[in-house]
Amino acid sequence: MKKIILLSALSITAFAFGQTVAQPSSMKKLSFGFKISPNFSWLKVQEGAIENSGMGLGFSYGLTADYKLSPSPNYWASADLLISTAPLTLSHTGKLKKKDINSNTEVYQNAQFNYDVQYLELPISFKMKTEEIGDLKYTFQVGIAPSFVLSKRLRTTVDPDIYANTPNITSHDPNATQNSIYDFDGGANNDKNFIFTDDINTARMSLVFAAGVEYPLAGNLSLTGGLKFDNGFTDFLKDDLYKGRHNFLSLQVGLIF
Repeated sequence: MKKIILLSALSITAFAFGQTVAQPSSMKKLSFGFKISPNFSWLKVQEGAIENSGMGLGFSYGLTADYKLSPSPNYWASADLLISTAPLTLSHTGKLKKKDINSNTEVYQNAQFNYDVQYLELPISFKMKTEEIGDLKYTFQVGIAPSFVLSKRLRTTVDPDIYANTPNITSHDPNATQNSIYDFDGGANNDKNFIFTDDINTARMSLVFAAGVEYPLAGNLSLTGGLKFDNGFTDFLKDDLYKGRHNFLSLQVGLIF
């Protein structure tokens, strides 16, 4: 899939360059480019006996396009196609028991759930650009970003080790039913308040806010940079008793033609 995305990026960029290179920047209605960005992600816990444990460091890359909405050069629609890796770590604040009936007398403590999630993101936003101030144009964006899970892995650290009796296994797919032996179903006294299902939702929706700059390099080529806040408003966990929203903060760098 990554090869297909790379080939698509090269094809679209070449086409965009061929279409726009002869036009003055003030006349262009459509611009293409690509961007990369490190991101920091965390879970804003809203319900349940869990807490976020620091920020996860991830990475995003992909294509971007801007379309001018009016004769004014200040108002644009922007769309991205991004692959984003966004890890996060949760800590359970109670005691747990495994679902495996053969281990139902074992009490587990100090549980941490280390999620490594990769999304396909499709942000759509309204972008405002200033006139040039010195050599820079300043940009401001607001929009939405539907996202879909491409891959997901979970490494659970707990005392005692849940992987100890399974050689060569250090992580698992949280949504897979065949490895539910790594899930937990209650507290030390089978307290329903401590039930934790480690499944996650495979679709995500968020609000996007961004600010940045554009710096002209040559012709229609510009260097872009900025800061983006991706504020999730759907639940990350697929669970009845635990709720939280997955948020990102990204530092973006790109080229636009």
